[in-house]
Amino acid sequence: EKVAAFLIGLQERYVRIGRSSVTLELPMGRLDIADHLGLTIETVSRTMARLDRDGCIMVVPGGVRLIDQVRLDRMSAH
Repeated sequence: EKVAAFLIGLQERYVRIGRSSVTLELPMGRLDIADHLGLTIETVSRTMARLDRDGCIMVVPGGVRLIDQVRLDRMSAH
């Protein structure tokens, strides 16, 4: 839930400043994301891998591409 909410929130910020809202450049590494969300790096890594495997996102160099934004939004309880 926290990782999905982070990605949706990041996407909304990108839309507000006029940047691409499908492929998101991650402004920080997984350790920093984990610290920001109050999670372990292992949890963030496993969650990102699961979201990628489930077809919600695609991990790309330097960021992620949002594939199924509806599912991510539902997961985020946003």
